[in-house]
Amino acid sequence: MPLSQSARHRLSVAYIVLLVAAAAATGCGGIGTSTNRLREAQESFNQAAAAENSLRFDDQLQEGPVQGQLASNTAIQNGYASALLSLGKIEQQDVERLKSDKLWGNVLALKALTQWKLGLLDQARQTAAEAQQAGAEQLLPRDQALLMALPGLIKVDEAFTTLQRVPADPSAAQRATALQNVQLLVSDAVTAIDKGRVAAGATHPVQVYLIQAELAAYRNLQFAQQTLGEGDDRALPAAKRADAQRLLKEFKCQTEKLKAPDTIVGYWTGKLTLTPEPGPC
Repeated sequence: MPLSQSARHRLSVAYIVLLVAAAAATGCGGIGTSTNRLREAQESFNQAAAAENSLRFDDQLQEGPVQGQLASNTAIQNGYASALLSLGKIEQQDVERLKSDKLWGNVLALKALTQWKLGLLDQARQTAAEAQQAGAEQLLPRDQALLMALPGLIKVDEAFTTLQRVPADPSAAQRATALQNVQLLVSDAVTAIDKGRVAAGATHPVQVYLIQAELAAYRNLQFAQQTLGEGDDRALPAAKRADAQRLLKEFKCQTEKLKAPDTIVGYWTGKLTLTPEPGPC
C-alpha cells in the first residue's frame, strides 16, 4: 500500500515519546557561578526538549497551520543549538574544575545528546566515545547508560528516517530494501539500548526513558511490517511481539514505582495494539 501522509504522521507521534525523559536525564548539580555554562546548556536543552514534546503531543498544534509548526521546529532547534553553544564556551580552567567535581562526564553526555538532537550524528558518536574514555569516575550511572545507549537511539532515528524516505508508491524492490534496513536498524538499536539499561541498573529511573526508546524501535518495525511487508495490520513477528509485551510489562512496573500517570502506559499499548505481558511486577 502507499505510504500516506496520515500514516507518516502517526509514526512520528509514536516515536517522539522519547524526549521528555531525555531532558530529565541530563540534569546536573550546581557548580558555581564561574562555571555556569553547564547549567545554561542544561536549561536550554530541557526547554527545547519540553517544547518538542509539546509539539508532538498537542493534538491541536498537530492539526494547526504548517507555518506554526515550522516556526516551533525552528525554535526547538535554536534551543538545542543554544545548549551546544553554551557547552562550547566552557573554558579550560572550568574543564579542570568540572573534572575535579566529577561533572565532566555529565558535560560530555549532555553534549552528545545535544549533537544527536541537532542531527550531528558523527559528532555525537565521537563525543560519546570521548566520554567513555574520561573514566568511570567521571560518569554517573545515568550518563553512562545514556552514552552506551546512544548508538541505539541514533539507529531508532535512522529507522524512522528510512520509513519517511520510502516513496508514496514504492516498488517491490524498494519495499524489500526498506523493510530489511528497518529490521537491521531495530535489531541493532535494541541491542545497544539494552547495554545502556544493564549499565543503569534495574531500578534506575532512566529505565523509563530507555524502555520507551526500545518501544519506539518496535513501533517503527511494526509500521514497516504493516506498510512494506506482507503481515497483518500492525503485525510484529511473534518473537518481537513477545519482546514488546515484556517491555510493556517492565514499563508498567517502572512507571508504577515512580507514580507516573497511567496514560503514558496506555499511550504505548494503544500505539502497539498490545497488552503488557501478564504477571506481577
